[in-house]
Amino acid sequence: MTLNRFLLLAALTAAMSVLFTGCGGGGEGTQAQSGGGGTYTSSTLVWDPPKNFSDGVSIDPRRDLDHYEVFLRTDPNFNDTDLPVVQVAAISDVASPGGKSYRRIPTTEFSLDSLLPHTQPGKRYYVSIKAVGLDGLKSGFMPPVEWNLS
Repeated sequence: MTLNRFLLLAALTAAMSVLFTGCGGGGEGTQAQSGGGGTYTSSTLVWDPPKNFSDGVSIDPRRDLDHYEVFLRTDPNFNDTDLPVVQVAAISDVASPGGKSYRRIPTTEFSLDSLLPHTQPGKRYYVSIKAVGLDGLKSGFMPPVEWNLS
């Protein structure tokens, strides 16, 4: 990735974190990580779990969620006929310090690099997610995040 592309992604990250802070349905943002010399290494989608399913029922992420569906489009107009490209577990097992035990925490991030097989270089994509409950109830789409692969 060129330095200009990295700077553009960093600017998008800053804009997204401001835009999605405090969204009631869960916020999303992108974060860029870089190695030495401004080299691109990954993009991460970060969100707060949604507060409600589409029908208004409250969500307790630790108790109610099964997984997230990740959607990818070339425009930001997601709709209920779109099919997810990836599913992500809603709860992650994280090793405790020392690695002798695990604790279960809600998943709140996803590496966009996992979507690369579903993309073409040089295009702009939009990513959104839905939370899916153990009972099959779904949240609405979280606000789409622009992901530029040019």
